[in-house]
Parts: sequence; C-alpha cells; structure tokens
Amino acid sequence: MYFHPIEEPDSGQIGYLLADGDTQDAVIIDPPPRSTELLLALLAERRLRLSHVLRTHVHARQPLNCSALSELTGAMLVIADGVGINAACPAKVERAVHGSTLVFGQEVLRVLATPGHTAHCVSYLWRDRLFCGDAFDLGSCADGDDDADAGLLYDSLTCRLFMLPEQTLVFPAHPLRGRRVATLGELRLRSAPLLAGSRDAFITDMTSRRAAHLRHARPSPTAKRR
Repeated sequence: MYFHPIEEPDSGQIGYLLADGDTQDAVIIDPPPRSTELLLALLAERRLRLSHVLRTHVHARQPLNCSALSELTGAMLVIADGVGINAACPAKVERAVHGSTLVFGQEVLRVLATPGHTAHCVSYLWRDRLFCGDAFDLGSCADGDDDADAGLLYDSLTCRLFMLPEQTLVFPAHPLRGRRVATLGELRLRSAPLLAGSRDAFITDMTSRRAAHLRHARPSPTAKRR
C-alpha cells in the first residue's frame, strides 16, 4: 500500500495519491489544480500506473479541469452522477454512484453519496480511511456558499457518514481547523452541538447564520458614502 497526500500551499487544497504496492496501480483523489507536474514525477519515481482520477465534488462556479492528468496518463476521470461535463472534454468519464466500488490493483474503494457541500458530492472509503472532500465544512452553509444545501448536508452527516466506525480516519480536501486528518469520532463530538436537534432546526440555524454572514459582508450605506 502506498499513500501520499499532496497539498497546494496557495489554495490549501489537499489531494491524495493511493497505490497498490504489488501491482503498481494507482488513483488520485481531488488533485490540486497546479499539482500535475508533481504528480507525474511521483508516478514516474514509483513506477506507478494511474488508472483513475477521482473527484469528490465540483463547484458550479469553478470549471471542471478534466483533461490534465487524465489526458496525459490515459486515466479514467471519475465524477459523481449528476455533475455536468463539457462535451469537448477529452477524458474518459466514469460516474461515481452510491454503493458502487472502484478497483485498482487488489485495492477497493467504496463510493458513498454525501451531498450537502454541493448537490452531487461523493466520498470514497478505502480501508479505514475516508476521503470526503469538504463534507465536514459546515461553514460553507453558514457563509452563504450557493452550492451548499443544509438539509442534504444534515442527511449525509447523520444518516451516512456518522454511521461509519468512530475510528475511521477522515482526510478532507482542505484542512479542518488546521488539521489534515481526524477520526470520525472526533468530528462527531465537534459537530454535536449543531446536529443535536432536528433536521429542520439545523436548516433554520444555518439559514440564520448565512443571513448574519451576508449582513456583515455587505457594506453599510454609510461606508459606501465615505
């Protein structure tokens, strides 16, 4: 087994290179936009064959950069069912559907549908490790992220992710409060105050936080005149 996180300092985005040490087959999850050369060097150094480029989510306001690694390596691009893709994209595309599995070498990834941060988020479970994108970024709902849906996020956390073992290691697409890995048990305790109530209560809370955030972000009429 080979596991190598790749973090892009400017954006803080973290990708994950996984490989079967025996067969040399590899996949990359959420490759940072400017990491292509580094990833190609790592693949060459380890003599790895990249079979899949996996995305946990794609934001509507950000174009899907589909061609770089997939085109250079011939790897299959894996995105969630429902995510739009440009017809001109040269990559071979496979849809990640909840409950399906993805095999590389003798290793197996399981796909979990975890919408909320965006409408079509997925997470990938590999052994005791969960690669969840920004599924635990509760602030995306509170900060007015147009892609976020509080109801879907509540469902994904309470009915799917928190059903996994507490010892599961969670690897996000961006650091969570400065941390690059946490156990699911830790995240459950941290999220408990927000998720203790009903689904409707969570939606109301996130809506109130979003409204407050937008009020503070909007310049006051007095400030505009200055």
